[in-house]
Amino acid sequence: MQLKDSNSKPSSSNAVDTIQGWLVNQIAKQLGINAQTIKITEPLTRYGLDSIDSVTIVGELEDWLDAELPPTLLWDYPTIEKASQYLVNEVGVTPAETATQATEVTTKPQEAPKEKAWGGLWNKISGS
Repeated sequence: MQLKDSNSKPSSSNAVDTIQGWLVNQIAKQLGINAQTIKITEPLTRYGLDSIDSVTIVGELEDWLDAELPPTLLWDYPTIEKASQYLVNEVGVTPAETATQATEVTTKPQEAPKEKAWGGLWNKISGS
């Protein structure tokens, strides 16, 4: 029964799964929709994700992964599946980073991540 993914790298698939789960939850929270209704293979515009929501989520993702990401990430990779695979395969997010960060995220209070993300993005844009 373990033949299903025998050629894939377990650590890469773990990182992709972790990022996909994080993105599903953040997008559901940002858009006020049920996470159960989000399919990772559907374009995010299908759920009403606009450019402001997209940049906000990418800013929060930067904070979570402690990595610099393009603000257009979710437009360049318009599904959760494609964005998470890009992050693991191109940016090089490792499972240890995602596992550690995922634990921290679940224990954080739900206050003001949006402002922090905008502040971080603004600081990058303005160079301050």
